[in-house]
This record gives sequence, structure tokens and C-alpha cells, in this order.
Amino acid sequence: MLNKIKIVGKVLSAEVKNKEEEVKNEPIFYFSLLVPNPSGSLTILRCVAQGETAKDIEKSIKSDEILEVKGYLRNEKLGRQILVKVVEFTKLDTNLDKIDENSSNQLRLLGKIITDFKVREGEEELEVLSFRIVVPREGNNLPIFFCRVQGKELINETRNKLKRNDIVLLEGFLQTKKIVEEEKTSETRKNVSRISSIICQKIVLLDNDSVNAFNSLEFTHIVGKIEKIDFTKPKKREKLNN
Repeated sequence: MLNKIKIVGKVLSAEVKNKEEEVKNEPIFYFSLLVPNPSGSLTILRCVAQGETAKDIEKSIKSDEILEVKGYLRNEKLGRQILVKVVEFTKLDTNLDKIDENSSNQLRLLGKIITDFKVREGEEELEVLSFRIVVPREGNNLPIFFCRVQGKELINETRNKLKRNDIVLLEGFLQTKKIVEEEKTSETRKNVSRISSIICQKIVLLDNDSVNAFNSLEFTHIVGKIEKIDFTKPKKREKLNN
């Protein structure tokens, strides 16, 4: 199945996994990128490299450098954060302000819709449609990703033309949000978690889940524009449903 992502952003932090946590005696290297979104916002995306790629990145990158990363999506083992598994990377001689937000966070997924659509109120009282998609990949034991559709027109098109068990090709971008919740105990504690979702910009309905589906001309295209965020308005806490 198709599972690809390309991101461009500024290196924020990096860390090497302990040896006891290495897979097959291969080094694992984690780092975070501050990435511009097509919506005009910034998101922090967690990346992971393994083996020779991890060694190369550890030796090559420094904080505040601009990096282009190509790879695929992988779910975090614990939590609801989606990681970017690095396949290749390139250092860019530019700065964060000059990155094109329309091409700095792009992904494509081919998979099956496995849940019914749910519409709820998101930020700035805008409707958000959500669903989950399964994207099988060899060696990936957690291939289910959380997707969101924003904008009234695109939501209506998605609800009218797609349904559970449809095979679709998605194009969009990855977004991760930090959620802070206070735990009411004798000493107030704040629990911080990160939740990732795929923001859909284009959806193509396929006839079946085989590679031959790409040879068919009978596709249903659902395309929508990403609404820019109005930063002059106060941010409203989004209602999360389990």
C-alpha cells in the first residue's frame, strides 16, 4: 500500500535511543521538526531514523538547521502521535520564514476507511469530519491512522460520496497537537500528550484495494481548499471524543 510523506522544517531537538531499546542492534535516532502547514500554522512533527540513516543524521544535523525529510508514517507504540520514519534526508540552505508552506508538509496514503464518519465542532466553531483509515505495510503492526476533513464544502462532498470500507487515495498533511490536561489530585499535575491526525486535502475513491485500481479511469475525486487560520481570534479548546 502507498504510504509516503515529505516534510521540510527546522530541527528543534534530537536524541539517541539507549542501546537496550535498539532494534536488532541498530541505532535509533529521534528528532523533531517545526514544520509550516498549508493552513498557515506551524506544527511540531516527531521523526525517527534507524540503522545507517540514524548514524548519518546524528553526525550531520544540528539544532535550528532546515531539513527536508522523505519517508512514511508510523504510529507511536504508546499514545496517539504519528511518527515520520525517515528514508532519506537533505539539509537545505534556507530559513524557516522562506519555506513554502504549500509544499513543506505533503503526504499520500492508500488504504481502506474502517469507521463511520463523525462530525463535531472543532476550533473556531468550525465543523470537523473524522474517520480512521487502515494502510497495511509489511512490518507495520499499527497501520491505522486518524484522518480529519475540514471545511463545509469538503465535508459534504466526503459524506455524500464516501462510506465505510471504501478504498481511497488520500492527499494532505500531517498535524500534531499538544494536549495539556490537569489531573485533579491533592497536588495538581498537568498531563501532556500529543495527538496526530492527517488533514485531508484530496480524496480519490478507488474501485478495489489492488494495485490494478490505479489503471481504472472510474475515479471519484473529492478536492477541497485548506482554510487559513485566523490568528486574531482567541483559540477555542477543541472537544475530543474517544
